[in-house]
Amino acid sequence: MVKEIAVLINTKDRVTELGMVLESLHFQTYQDFDVYILDDAGNNPNTNYHHFNCIINLMKRTHKVFMRKTQFPFGVSRVRQEIVDWAMKGDYKYFLRIDDDVVLESDFIERLLVLMQDYDIASGVTPPMVQPTFIRNSEYIGKIINRVILDKDGEYIMNGDDCGMSYTDSVILPAHHFRSSALIKREVHEKVKYYPTRLTKHGFREEQIFSYKAQIEGFKIGIDTGAIAWHQQTPSGGERFPDSNELVKQNQQVLVDFTKEHKDKLNELFTHEDIPTKLQLQKENNLLMKT
Repeated sequence: MVKEIAVLINTKDRVTELGMVLESLHFQTYQDFDVYILDDAGNNPNTNYHHFNCIINLMKRTHKVFMRKTQFPFGVSRVRQEIVDWAMKGDYKYFLRIDDDVVLESDFIERLLVLMQDYDIASGVTPPMVQPTFIRNSEYIGKIINRVILDKDGEYIMNGDDCGMSYTDSVILPAHHFRSSALIKREVHEKVKYYPTRLTKHGFREEQIFSYKAQIEGFKIGIDTGAIAWHQQTPSGGERFPDSNELVKQNQQVLVDFTKEHKDKLNELFTHEDIPTKLQLQKENNLLMKT
């Protein structure tokens, strides 16, 4: 019998973290899924690790687990699409993309499925396991989390994020883009391909560009701030690219170029009547307080 969800995990040289991801999947309150793991030509075979093998064998008792390794390193951007194309051969209704360095709370999938009643892409939040980089002002969080404000020329006034932040409540909100892990309807993947070829192998900003493309096609994104995918914040796998900072800058420019190219449509989609004027003018107005 075909499962409802295909869980998609791209990985490279993070076998310890990957084992923790799989363990958190094993304890999900919702279990109707298969698992796809695509290793982007990593240097260390996952099956060399006892913990990984134990978790995989445990999951295979109740789930189908498919594993592949690319012959050459594609980089994050291309490998994201490779795993989608692979899993789309199955008759799944939803596709859950998960980063290889998160730990899911046990109700993560269940919460995202609730969002599927009103949205086409459902996301949670990715706070750090150690401590937040920032503390959000709770008065404003609902207005800015994963929300975007553009000026008439397509320049960013605000680009809301959720990474490195602290959260306490569960609130379901509309969003303009998702971060990290997300549940995506099949119809979205049928119409929207992941990444422009201009993105570097670093993959930074790939979720946001995909989110924009999906919304241009008419799909809606929602977020539950109580759906937690804890970021492990580990150095395992190291700096996958020695010029990582430069690649981040390049991809940020790709995002800016894409936004400007589609500024009219995106500004039409990103309505901001509910965002106070002062948030449009002053980012520092108690939005972020460094710890």
